[in-house]
Amino acid sequence: MKLLNILLWDPKRHYQADLAERLMCSGQTIHRYIATIERTLTGSLTIDSGFDGPRRFYQLVQPATADTLGVSDEEVRYLALCRDLAKPFLPKETHDRLGQTLRDLATGQAGRVFGAPIGFRTKGTIDYGPHLKTLETLRAAIEATEICALDYRPIGQKDQKTYRFAPGLIIALNGALYVQGYRLEPGSVLPERPSTFLIHRLLSVTPLAEYFRFDAADTEARSFGLHWHAPKRIAIEVDRDAADYVRDRTWSDDQQIDEREDGSLVLHLTTTSEREVQAWVWSFGGVGAGG
Repeated sequence: MKLLNILLWDPKRHYQADLAERLMCSGQTIHRYIATIERTLTGSLTIDSGFDGPRRFYQLVQPATADTLGVSDEEVRYLALCRDLAKPFLPKETHDRLGQTLRDLATGQAGRVFGAPIGFRTKGTIDYGPHLKTLETLRAAIEATEICALDYRPIGQKDQKTYRFAPGLIIALNGALYVQGYRLEPGSVLPERPSTFLIHRLLSVTPLAEYFRFDAADTEARSFGLHWHAPKRIAIEVDRDAADYVRDRTWSDDQQIDEREDGSLVLHLTTTSEREVQAWVWSFGGVGAGG
């Protein structure tokens, strides 16, 4: 989303090395993100890429017929899509206000530009209205790479705990929001251990006016699950009935699939949440994970 926003609101050539430095990731990761964005773009929006001397660049190409406000139908549709994807985590008043803002933005454009809304079916929801201030504090701390003190009530415990924390990324998963980053030792600005916290269980977030200089989001690595512990290699035996489902998806960047003659396979992946791997395996009705 950050990369797309850069391309949308600043329609110049953006060089891969500059984007990698700005988003604290590798040039290869930028190239992969661009490919993902290209697959999601439809209509008249395209991404132009090439080389300016030795430097690779990317540029979002917008249609010449964009409306007088400088925003195309395609962009409004995309913003409406983002609004609908965020709906499970927004208070109704906020969602409705965003809808009105989009309608105001689309004033003067011909036709209906919003498209069909995305619907959600959930078994339980969390009201994030009371936690909007917490989310904004975390977002600002991530942007500034600022260390925070977290007061947190862990699941199944009555007493709160306090942590010194470097926030790196806010994640939406299974109807809940998490903040991922690193715990720090008292007085230290160096990472001590990866940690993930449920945002709705945070009692307070206090910026400490101290700053870290490492990638707390671990944007270089995509592993299975949330960041609860150090990366661990897992091998999973997958029956032939579930093999196509597993083959069709990427579970970690360094995954390896060993095919078997009977149609089954063994999936090797890296995880930072062994419990999530176990729950995923159990969802198929059997246990087949090993270290």
